[in-house]
Amino acid sequence: MTSRALFPAVAPFLRLALLPIIAVALLAIRTPWAAAHAGLAALLFLWITTDSLATSLIVAERMRLGRPPAVRVVLAAIALGLVVGVLGLTPPLRSALADMPWAVAVVAALVGGHLLYGVAGAWAVLRRPGVAKLEAAVACLVPPPLAQLVAKELALLHLALFRWRSPPDVPPGCQAYSYHRDLMPLMGGLLAAQVMEIVVVDVALGIHHRTAALILFAVGDIGFIYLLGLTKSLRLHPVLLTPQGVRIRFGLLADRLIPYDAIAHIGAADGLERRGSENLSRLVAPNVALTLAVPEARRRFLRSALTVSRLAFAVDEPREFIGAVRDRLADTQKSLE
Repeated sequence: MTSRALFPAVAPFLRLALLPIIAVALLAIRTPWAAAHAGLAALLFLWITTDSLATSLIVAERMRLGRPPAVRVVLAAIALGLVVGVLGLTPPLRSALADMPWAVAVVAALVGGHLLYGVAGAWAVLRRPGVAKLEAAVACLVPPPLAQLVAKELALLHLALFRWRSPPDVPPGCQAYSYHRDLMPLMGGLLAAQVMEIVVVDVALGIHHRTAALILFAVGDIGFIYLLGLTKSLRLHPVLLTPQGVRIRFGLLADRLIPYDAIAHIGAADGLERRGSENLSRLVAPNVALTLAVPEARRRFLRSALTVSRLAFAVDEPREFIGAVRDRLADTQKSLE
């Protein structure tokens, strides 16, 4: 078995292995020895955080790609490790580090060089034609394991704050099927409840503890923005019939393309068995079930693999959707004969 085949199973352990190392280092810099040798302890802590992050990333990327990662990726991991290390230092150790101009210069040069190099690469990516530019641009600034997460967060914020009255995202040559009709009253009620909670908590708690009220107000605002982005994505990201296959989407929570030749059967989801099925419409009962020609094995963290043979999801017009998919499947079968 190749390292690329093993990567899905060992990737979570590679990414989590550095946490106990950094945790032990955090405890070590709070010992009397670290207080007595503040400068040396600060340098050792920076080395441990940087080396653990860079090593885990290099090993993970080599297993995933079958080759060493690019220089930009390694530099991003080193810069992230230095930033994490400086933030994790205790005040006495941070003062000792500031008293070493050469160490400050090295940290500033590495982090600043990465930022300049990354911004230049991100600008070049954004200027290129293409549709998946955001994640590639973010990958120029942060390591790959974080790039996808950061790109999704930025996309959600852009969706929640700046996209108003936008048409659904339907590429040319695709047929869209909505699923948000029954969800909008529920999501609207959740948004209204979130607003009332923010106001009530801010007023009630602000009388007794203003700092706690401000913290909860900020948390409530962030939750409202995320909920607003999710609500808008349910309308803007419909299920699609593309020339390649069925693209099952559910807002920002699910996005999968199933080729037509990978579909064995499609029908209503009535009486769907839970075993071997995956519901991609997590907030509503599914009304369409798609049976895969070849079951898929889904690896789960610290649990046995799950074999998925059916994908269930919801659309507003299930009969029309099922008929359209069956027509596409018939056309695909004819083209293969």
